[in-house]
Amino acid sequence: MASRTLTLANQITILRLTFVPLFAILVVEGRYRVALAVLGAAAVSDGVDGLVARLYHQQSPLGVALDPIADKILMTTACLVLAFRRALPWWLAIVVISRDVAILVTTLVISLVSGYRPFPPSLLGKASTGVQLITVLLALAAIAGVPFISSRLVQTLVYATAVLTVSSGIHYVVALRHHPRQAD
Repeated sequence: MASRTLTLANQITILRLTFVPLFAILVVEGRYRVALAVLGAAAVSDGVDGLVARLYHQQSPLGVALDPIADKILMTTACLVLAFRRALPWWLAIVVISRDVAILVTTLVISLVSGYRPFPPSLLGKASTGVQLITVLLALAAIAGVPFISSRLVQTLVYATAVLTVSSGIHYVVALRHHPRQAD
């Protein structure tokens, strides 16, 4: 891993974190199209930071920790403000946030008991995050009045998000229990 901390990849991740309050303010103020652009930029930055880290060998412990934190903060904020605006059901926001809290608490407890261990994301976890992002983007697009985004499509994605979120949460907690302890 790269020894530098504030790499270009990490700076892009930090930029994604700065999009979060701007996005929330725009949604709360009803400026949905601008919020959609900000959320789109945040989604693109999520892919770009990982690509930059791999291409330029800028993987760092900070990036490994910061990237999923930025994802969780963005997704939690998006679910909450879109539920507040009735673009997403409250129960979905609760499911998404509860899964993340359960993973965080489980990881913390295992780390405290067994020592720190990196927990790479699973394929199911990545799929869940991807579908969550698509659902949030399309729910926002629907309230922004983007043509061809139907409420039926958003509703279908809401249920797909719920199933994947619960499944990945269960999978992650089970996988954590069987994750080998890092050598001391």
